Amino acid sequence: MEPFEPVAVDLRDYVDFDLAEAIGRRVFTTDVVAVDLVCLQPGQQIGARTLAGADAIYTVLGGRAWVVTDEAEATLEPLQAMVVPAGIPHGVRNDGADPLILQLVVSPPDELPDSAGGPAAEAADLGSSAQPARAGLRDRLRRTLGGPG
Repeated sequence: MEPFEPVAVDLRDYVDFDLAEAIGRRVFTTDVVAVDLVCLQPGQQIGARTLAGADAIYTVLGGRAWVVTDEAEATLEPLQAMVVPAGIPHGVRNDGADPLILQLVVSPPDELPDSAGGPAAEAADLGSSAQPARAGLRDRLRRTLGGPG
């Protein structure tokens, strides 16, 4: 077994909004689990999908989410979570007035669509001196939410 050294990741570095579509950024991935940060502007949605062999856990970090299945619809407030078992068709939308930030955990990760790499992957590709894109947004989030600068 390889040695493990824990590394903290600042999720604010993964927040990325686009007026045209929802944006997903990959935070972590292993053979067992994938973690994405998904950002939706008001009125945006993640269309219906079915992960035949993987469970999905949605956690609202900011904003409000509407998770819709064939059978029901649930509203998730900040710091609420929901599991969607494998094989259940579902979608997510942001009907609120505020931007929505979701953490999506999928296990196993095989069926999760690819997401854009996060800043940790970009920095590794470009060298440790690389500055992640969208620094202005991250700086504003740090000022508003606190944390290391």
